[in-house]
Amino acid sequence: MDVSTVFEMFEEISKKLDRPATHTVEPVQIDLTAIDTLTERLGNVIEEVKQPDKVKHQHTIEIASNWFFLSWVALVIIILGLFWTLANQRQTIGQYMETDLKYRYIKMQGQTNEETLYRLERQFRYSDSIKIIRKQVGKYEELVKEQAERMERTKRAMNEYEIIQKKVKILKRR
Repeated sequence: MDVSTVFEMFEEISKKLDRPATHTVEPVQIDLTAIDTLTERLGNVIEEVKQPDKVKHQHTIEIASNWFFLSWVALVIIILGLFWTLANQRQTIGQYMETDLKYRYIKMQGQTNEETLYRLERQFRYSDSIKIIRKQVGKYEELVKEQAERMERTKRAMNEYEIIQKKVKILKRR
């Protein structure tokens, strides 16, 4: 192809682009009424949301209805029964704890008679006396436990000593 031919083609394209268009494009009319309607509705909804809630909620409970009244009465009775049971168990446990402490105190003393039992019952009327007795019994039980451990260690040591003595006798015979 010749360069002049290519150049002529570019010239023709350039002229056609510079020329005003012979056919005119008519603007298309779009129906925007549906969009306007939706925009208006959206604006109304936004305004309603911004306003404070005007609706007041009211809940009514009719005590006259049988199921409601009876269920509340049953619930209160059950709760009171459970409180009574708890209080009774707490009192029983307290008595067991006192009885256990009395037993341990008598065991600490080693013997008892009618007079010491009466004195012990009187002492349990006062909380200070109970605290003192509890401390005495605790110290006594700790001492007994330590003594039992020492006796156990002594017993093990004696067993080991006897085993060693037997081994020594066997070695002497050889």
